Amino acid sequence: MVVTELVEGPLPQLLELQGLRETGAEIIFHGRVRDREQDQQIVALYYEAYAPLAESELRAIGEEAAQRFSLLDLTCQHRIGEVPVGEVSLRVVARARHREAALEAVAWLVDQLKRRAPIWKWGVKSSGERFPSGLATK
Repeated sequence: MVVTELVEGPLPQLLELQGLRETGAEIIFHGRVRDREQDQQIVALYYEAYAPLAESELRAIGEEAAQRFSLLDLTCQHRIGEVPVGEVSLRVVARARHREAALEAVAWLVDQLKRRAPIWKWGVKSSGERFPSGLATK
């Protein structure tokens, strides 16, 4: 199963799944907002997206990853709106029979997301001033 979504506000808590008899590896990646963007001190990142296209592209990337790496399950959630320093802006959970496939899938998916999804980010200074940081790729 592949689940992808754009989320406004904090990401929902991860639930422990039971009955994963085929799953040998579960990789959870959390991308967090750092306190610096383009060598400037920030208090948050502001993500915006063209939602219809971003959701479609996230789904396509997720489906590709699931097929390419023979995943049993994949979840990708990307926040939009303001995300304070230290909070999670991206979550990817990949489940596979073996760890190598799950690890490679997460790395591949994050790279593809940064290249292909129309999601833009802005650095937010303590003054509230925003500055462009381009696509959410760096």
